[in-house]
Amino acid sequence: MADENELKVIEEISRKSDLTQRELSVKTKLSLGAVNIIIKRLVKRGLVKTANLNPKKVDYILTPKGFSEKTKKSFNYIQKTIELVKMVREEIGKIVLDEYNRGQKKFIVLGDDDLADIMELALKGFDYKRVNTAAEIDDHGALVFVGVKDMRTNGFRCINIKEKLGESYWGVELKEEDKG
Repeated sequence: MADENELKVIEEISRKSDLTQRELSVKTKLSLGAVNIIIKRLVKRGLVKTANLNPKKVDYILTPKGFSEKTKKSFNYIQKTIELVKMVREEIGKIVLDEYNRGQKKFIVLGDDDLADIMELALKGFDYKRVNTAAEIDDHGALVFVGVKDMRTNGFRCINIKEKLGESYWGVELKEEDKG
């Protein structure tokens, strides 16, 4: 998480060097104290240097070493994200295969969020349809995978994939407001 927070600060500084720590805090959604600690750490490591514009204003400048670190951190973040998507797709694939082996032959993905996109990837090779509302479901034999909150399935057999992944894969129970 520290790497991700550092990356957020580095990215904002690379976009605009004259941001205050308070502005960095707002843009990165980190506390002011966290931004202060991260900046001190970045300066100490030589990734950022400071220039006093006046007694009350400091400019944060990304050094060449800082640009290099930004590239490395961005690459690592992208790699982690890709690995996470692969893991989630594989877990969804296991859930789908389990349902298929139980006799379920038709699947519907209900939703238009990122999780629904990943579900669609996991369903490649299966008979499936993607819809945005339960009203679009016209096959009563369908198993519906819900990827979004507050979508009603009108009595169709369904699996809330967000809830299922939370319980079985990450070992956490979703808060009531996060369940679909």
